[in-house]
Amino acid sequence: MAVASAQLVMPFAPATSYHAEDFIRGDSNAAAFDLMERWPNWPYSLVVVHGPQGCGKTHLAHVFAKVSGAQFIDPARIGTIPADALLAGGHSWILDGLEKVASEDGLAQFINHARARGDYVLMCARQAPSQLPFRLNDLRSRLIALPEVALGAPDDALLMGVLAKAFADRQLRVGPEVLQYAVSRLERSYESVQHFAARVDRESLAAGRAVTLPWVRAMLQ
Repeated sequence: MAVASAQLVMPFAPATSYHAEDFIRGDSNAAAFDLMERWPNWPYSLVVVHGPQGCGKTHLAHVFAKVSGAQFIDPARIGTIPADALLAGGHSWILDGLEKVASEDGLAQFINHARARGDYVLMCARQAPSQLPFRLNDLRSRLIALPEVALGAPDDALLMGVLAKAFADRQLRVGPEVLQYAVSRLERSYESVQHFAARVDRESLAAGRAVTLPWVRAMLQ
């Protein structure tokens, strides 16, 4: 008896490019990008960059790592070992996911030690320091006192650039008419654009077809 077979679709994680030249600049993120490139000429050695998911914080962190030699610190490690041991072997650091830190005492100690040593620290968060759900007063006062740079809401041009990069990271070729149409109908957020690119990648792979305007129009309708 013949058995019907279905094509097995193997999804692959996008090969995200974090090169400085691939960062999509706009009015809402220009200040943060310029700060990364100005290192070490910072007004203060510890800085908080914050914005919603998908806005480019991790990309900015990699740009900073490239120019400064900074090392990434897993938020889960904060508080698990003494701060002086955590800061061994370098003088520039990146804490990407500030809101994920579980140990408030550990984070306060980390900030104190980095500041005392004169280390450079880039901390990335989804919310402004004053809005983070930390309860330790000592920690909150230290975070709120730090310089912060917000990644604001994107305009259409920036969203088109972000969507184009999301497609390029997934090895998808799309025309400008597709980008313009999609951005005009998607929710105006970085997260929405990233989710849409992932959906197009998944469904175009399953269907074995190119990404065209009629097909995208049908998807969004």
